[in-house]
Order: sequence, then C-alpha cells, then structure tokens
Amino acid sequence: MKQLVRAVTLSCACLLSTLSQAADAADSLQQLLQGYRTFSADFEQYSVTDGQRTEASRGSLELRKPNLFRWTSEEPFPQVIVNDGTYLWIYDPDLLQVTRKPFDRNNNSAPALILNGQIDRLDDDFSISLVRETDSEALYELLPKDEQSTFTRIRLFFQQQQVSELMLQDSLGQRTTIRFFNQQQNPELPAERFSFEVPKDADLIIDPGV
Repeated sequence: MKQLVRAVTLSCACLLSTLSQAADAADSLQQLLQGYRTFSADFEQYSVTDGQRTEASRGSLELRKPNLFRWTSEEPFPQVIVNDGTYLWIYDPDLLQVTRKPFDRNNNSAPALILNGQIDRLDDDFSISLVRETDSEALYELLPKDEQSTFTRIRLFFQQQQVSELMLQDSLGQRTTIRFFNQQQNPELPAERFSFEVPKDADLIIDPGV
C-alpha cells in the first residue's frame, strides 16, 4: 500500500508488428481504464518476498478521477489515506497520528496512473502488452522503459471488463498483489468522502514533501 500511496508515483520496441501490437494493447487498456469516472471496491493486499508471504491487509477503495481517492485499511491494522486533490492525508488511528503532505500532480506513480486511467503517461513510461484475452478476461503486462523505474513489472487482470487484480514487482524482487472485490463503476460518491478532518485527539505531522 505504501507503494500505492507514494507515489499516488510509472514496456516493446523494434519490429513494426510488435509496435502495432503494443499500440493495440494500449488502446484496449485505455478503453477499460476510461470506462468510469468513479470507482469503488473492497480489496485484499499482500506481498511476497523470497517466497515468504506477508499477512494480508483488507479494506476498501473509493476513487474519483482525476486525483481523488480514499483508501481505508481495516485489518490487520486500521489506516485511512485520503487524497483531496491538494494534500495527501495518512491517518493511523492506533497511533492517533495524522501525516499531511502536498499532493504532487506530476507524480508518475504507476498505480496512481493506472487507477486514474492516464494511459498516455503510462504509454510513455511502459511498454504495454496484452498477455492473454478471452471473452470475459484480459491480462496486461507493463514493463518499464527506464531501467531506474521503481517497478520492474506490472500486471493488470480484468474480469468482465473490471480490474480485479493488480500485481507490482519492484527492483528488489518483492511482489505486491492487490485483489479487488465487489467492484462498482460510477457509483455515487459524495464530495465529503474525499475530504479529511484531523481528529481532535490526533497529532498532526506536516511533511513539506520536498
């Protein structure tokens, strides 16, 4: 999740036939990612490092394009992350602590670009290929064009034209998988879902984001 928040920052070249396939893959991915303005889902997230799987975290996601989201982790530890378009708020109830940092609109975080459907920027940073497709499923792979990229591989899995799984592999070999359930496209999400008020009993830490 830290990678998802940080960021809230993102692969084939050579033969003409390969370029054509990459363009087709980018176009079809764009259609899937731009099919909604708002999105909500429950999620399960876990990471695997050296064959060891971490304890899964579970919660919910609410998103409104282009830059608003609310990520609520309920277990094993509660945490709320809100992007109101100006600031990123991270609230840890167990610590009674809130961290506020400026939101960077130029953030190139792959997860943020994916969920916001910013396919043009994704296509600049990644080679996009369609690995597998059936009538009801599609699997895309994104490989970075920059060797210094945070992620070495990203996979997006769609079922019934809705994103159901996001896999991110970093340069250290850690794989983070986020699975989505109970997805809704274009639900009614009131504006207050993307605002945050610091609880009276919580400490506020201001991160200048420099």
